[in-house]
Amino acid sequence: MMGLSMAWGKTFHHREHRGHTEGRVGLLFVDGLLAIPLSLAAFFLFSADCRAQENPAFRIDEDISRFAFSGGGRIAYATRHIFSVKKIRLQRDDIWIAEADGKRRRILLGEKFVRGNGPFSYTVRGLRWSTDGAKLAVEMETSEMFNDAGDTREGVMTLLLDDAGREIVIPGADSTIPGATNAAWMADGVSVAYLTEQGRANGQAPVATAGKSSLDRAPLDEAPSNPPAKKAPDKLFTMNRVKPFAEGASALFQGHVFSVLVWNTKQDGGAAIEREAGATGSPRLVMLDPVRETSRVLGTLAGYAGGLTISPSGKKVAYWIDNEQLEVRDLEIPNRMARVRVALGTLAWSGDETRVLVKRGPALRSGGLVWVTLPPLVAVAAGAVPATAEVLPQSILHELEFRQFEISPDGRFLGVIEPGKRNLIVYPVM
Repeated sequence: MMGLSMAWGKTFHHREHRGHTEGRVGLLFVDGLLAIPLSLAAFFLFSADCRAQENPAFRIDEDISRFAFSGGGRIAYATRHIFSVKKIRLQRDDIWIAEADGKRRRILLGEKFVRGNGPFSYTVRGLRWSTDGAKLAVEMETSEMFNDAGDTREGVMTLLLDDAGREIVIPGADSTIPGATNAAWMADGVSVAYLTEQGRANGQAPVATAGKSSLDRAPLDEAPSNPPAKKAPDKLFTMNRVKPFAEGASALFQGHVFSVLVWNTKQDGGAAIEREAGATGSPRLVMLDPVRETSRVLGTLAGYAGGLTISPSGKKVAYWIDNEQLEVRDLEIPNRMARVRVALGTLAWSGDETRVLVKRGPALRSGGLVWVTLPPLVAVAAGAVPATAEVLPQSILHELEFRQFEISPDGRFLGVIEPGKRNLIVYPVM
């Protein structure tokens, strides 16, 4: 029986009811916010050097592929669901919500979510909450078998759901947006902006031949054992918008293409790396306002290696300019910036924005987590670059490696996917 297990050894089992599973975690909540039990508070506050992060607040013992914190203390997560139909092995992930009061419930049973006429499989590769915490955008990588020879068609789509699991239907279509990636609900609660890969508007990849079907292969969050020796060309994306309650899709920022986009949905905007068609020329860091359809160039970058993120306040942005230099920039005064030496990876901001948590290595591979203190931003003259600060990264969690991690929007909690078992473990951030 599945259950939510506390770090101190007690397991809270759940019960089945009308196809939905519910459970309760033994946690203390004050005014809807997650609080650590008083018996542990003194221990968690004992040290300010992050050792408290090595003692979990709680865990969810499931085979979890993706998760996302909401601004209200809830967690949406996807669990792998593998089953067989007529001897064909399929995967359709289930989607759950862990509530702020400790309960959890399944809002989507993947086995019953079907698209197309042939055998259909998908894995959840992204979850994003709306700012009001009432809706989700679920990014799925799909595979559909379309003939008796076993050939499959790969694709990507985004499913729109409310927090009760009801599909949100788009006028003239259904609840999915074919080809949509990196979708986000805007602050108005009725608009969804998303990217579509250039040249792949229908979201379909080339046909896979029989015997190489993703219907019967390792899940998509597994990195290849032998990565390509050469870096693949950057994919380029166009931006679109749909209003599920009112109208169909429309293009945004026509004539512009982007290689990377990160959202700041509270302020109805985002930061992006804009490229020329064909990925020629130097990358430009831009701020985008999809509501007004306006953009502002923050600077032309000498290079871009990855990791673009916006700080919780929406006032700073960070990104790697090469494999070992992280650059931080002020969004209001873009010539105020700083650089720090840290190996390329993925990052998340602390709540006070004085440091970032970095997972070293490729995004789809497990890596260790380290805190990196950020140097102060300084004004830099046109044509000049800031000095690169040298800092000592601070390892946490016994230097264990994790595939996915995320810091809650309020900066109070760190969630990680446990290696091997893929359980979700949540730690307090100290």
